[in-house]
Amino acid sequence: MSWFVVQCERKTWTKYLVEAADEEAAFESSGNWQYLGYVDGEDTESQVVSGSFESKVKALADTSSYVEG
Repeated sequence: MSWFVVQCERKTWTKYLVEAADEEAAFESSGNWQYLGYVDGEDTESQVVSGSFESKVKALADTSSYVEG
């Protein structure tokens, strides 16, 4: 069996807690936002970016498998 590197674009929703008088003021108070975390949404696009590799080691050694974190 072969190995492939698949890349997926995914929406990520970053959530903040904001104290404000109303919804409009909440957006204007960006300096006071307290980070809560994030939630991944649905995939928007997926594609094979590299392959076919004969081993997992070779797939992971390819530059297309690079990730920042």
